[in-house]
Amino acid sequence: MLPTAFASFAGLNRNGRRKKSGFSLVEVALALGVLSTSMLGMLSLTVVGLNSLRDAMSQQVHTEIVQQVTTELQMTGFNKLDSYVTGKTLYFSSEATRQDERDSGTRFVVTMDRQQPVFPNSAVTGNMNQSLTTVRIFVTPTVGQTVPPEAKSSCYVVFVPNSGEL
Repeated sequence: MLPTAFASFAGLNRNGRRKKSGFSLVEVALALGVLSTSMLGMLSLTVVGLNSLRDAMSQQVHTEIVQQVTTELQMTGFNKLDSYVTGKTLYFSSEATRQDERDSGTRFVVTMDRQQPVFPNSAVTGNMNQSLTTVRIFVTPTVGQTVPPEAKSSCYVVFVPNSGEL
């Protein structure tokens, strides 16, 4: 008979008989149940993560577009803002690259309108119209030539100061 230290390696118990090894059908079923539940949980987290990534990428492109438009607004003369903003439509690709016209690569349509600045709880509105204006920038996602019905425009408000031209 083998010493006890070697008996466990050979698969023998104290009496020298072979040990029963393996898993019962119930243990295997329970293990598969736990495994499938955890995998399902990880799969649902993957979907949430992908949606968050898509939203973050869209937000980054919106930020780049608004930054480009804001720079153009600040470079435009204060007295010429109405003609720049009114009725103008800008087109951008998915990488926030400006396009001259709408085509199959257009992913965002930008429109603007100008409003008088309003500050909450402020009674001063006299000469403010000559020194500051508000431009609302609407960024709408598109698919080629059409705007999907579920597409929601994002609105960004930009204050444009008068740089000295009156």
